[in-house]
Amino acid sequence: MIKAGALLYAMFLIIVIALISSSFILVNYYNSAYVIQTLKQEQLYRDTSSGINYGLSFHQEIPINSKIEVDLFNDEEHKVSIEKKYWGAFYILSSEAKWRNKSASKSALIGANINEGEEIALYLADQNKPLSLTGRTQITGNCYLPKAGVKRAYIEGKSFVGNKLINGTKYNSNKTLPPINKELINENLKNFFPKESINDSLMDYELFLDQDSIINSFQNKTLVLYSPLTINLSKKVIEGNIIIKSDKQIVVNKSAIITNAILYSKGIVIQKGVKGTMQIFAQDSVIIEDNCQLHYPSVIALIGQGSSTIARKLIVGEKVLVKGSVFLHNENFDRKNQAIVSIGKETEITGQVYSSELLELKGGIIGGVFCKKLILKTPSSVYENHLMDAVINRDELSENFVGVPLTETIKNQRIIKWLN
Repeated sequence: MIKAGALLYAMFLIIVIALISSSFILVNYYNSAYVIQTLKQEQLYRDTSSGINYGLSFHQEIPINSKIEVDLFNDEEHKVSIEKKYWGAFYILSSEAKWRNKSASKSALIGANINEGEEIALYLADQNKPLSLTGRTQITGNCYLPKAGVKRAYIEGKSFVGNKLINGTKYNSNKTLPPINKELINENLKNFFPKESINDSLMDYELFLDQDSIINSFQNKTLVLYSPLTINLSKKVIEGNIIIKSDKQIVVNKSAIITNAILYSKGIVIQKGVKGTMQIFAQDSVIIEDNCQLHYPSVIALIGQGSSTIARKLIVGEKVLVKGSVFLHNENFDRKNQAIVSIGKETEITGQVYSSELLELKGGIIGGVFCKKLILKTPSSVYENHLMDAVINRDELSENFVGVPLTETIKNQRIIKWLN
């Protein structure tokens, strides 16, 4: 006969063994689940990266301001949502992948690979006048010039200093410039008006007057701050997914720190000593005062629509550093009030310069220049198609520079920087 104590002891062993076995099974289950979850999360990150690469490769096929779903490998397991939208003169490309309660997303600021479509130092439209060079002017790179050619000039007591007028290959230009990207122009024209969108949060700028910092992530809706009056930006940190609009004028003081934001107004003034990274769009005038530094990827743009009683102007002062793009597009040509881009002495622009009408260049460009006509203003006269002590060097522009898709010939896109 088995004693009762032995039976209890056997039952106790059975329970202990069952608990231990259950623990091993449970631990193994959670370990397996953790491994699966971790591997799946890593897959989601890989899929979002693949989605960005897909968006770059098929950039032209992705519609603006809408999402598309892509099955990356046609296996129903690697699906991503890809969205492309304008961000000033650039695009934001976003990719998102989901699985059950997990998700991963990436967003990148992308622009044009100008090294595969805009390798030009100077494109000067043919207005039946030659290009005249004087002083220590240096032009390096391929140039499209009027059929009248290029010659030395002697003005203001200066003659051309140098052995070669053009350090590069010369081609004949057309009477008109390569056409500007109409989609780029039209998309930004829309932003001059205080419209509300499901993708934006439109708010009155007056509500933020007392805030020292206005910061908005690119994972949130765009914060649009609007005022019908002049906006003075000073003693503020403005960073991220933010657009500021004014019906009159925006003035930026050197005490303001602006990073990645966009400004839209009829007139914009960047006061002396301002440093930041921003995109600036105006309809009538832009003035960048002396000693400013606009870091990469900044944009200074003037987009003129309709007729104007005054000459539209984009003025970049002296000793200014700009890394990005400067462009002017005027819809209606007015011979009496021609629009102008003016770049002051000792100013250096790294990137692109485009003027649909006049360009006055007294500084240096590391990159490419497109203009209908050059002018040179001196105390004694105004000279057409003259450059004095100016520098244009396309060869020094980095192969990694990503610019604005200014001309319709640029199709390839590259990442400028990651936004998240």
